[in-house]
Amino acid sequence: MDRVMTDEEWEAPLDEETERQITEALANARDPYDYEVAVSAEYDRSRELLLVKLKSGQWLAIPREDLQDLADADPDKVSKVELEMLGMALHWEELDVDFRVDGLRQGSYGNERWMKQLEQRRRENAAAALSRTA
Repeated sequence: MDRVMTDEEWEAPLDEETERQITEALANARDPYDYEVAVSAEYDRSRELLLVKLKSGQWLAIPREDLQDLADADPDKVSKVELEMLGMALHWEELDVDFRVDGLRQGSYGNERWMKQLEQRRRENAAAALSRTA
């Protein structure tokens, strides 16, 4: 039979090493999925950015023009973003558009064709910026 601890044993202070181990364990206890779960999402019209706050405390700020099916969408409809799948996905009901948070974190803003076009636009923009500074 297991021994039951007394009130004095429960209330006794822990030694320094045990306290250090507990503190370290708590600091390292962040759930790896905290980086894949959104706690809020909103569209910032003035900057044309999708802002997503993750459970980890990090923020994603993604230009609307980079997001397939949102790039040319009505800003009023883009602002109606909802969290779905317990924060693991974003959904726009009126636009019938969905993005997974883990995909957004990895820079996946659309299908393969969209991503190739986005990469090409980025290269062209970078080249134009370099030519202006030369």
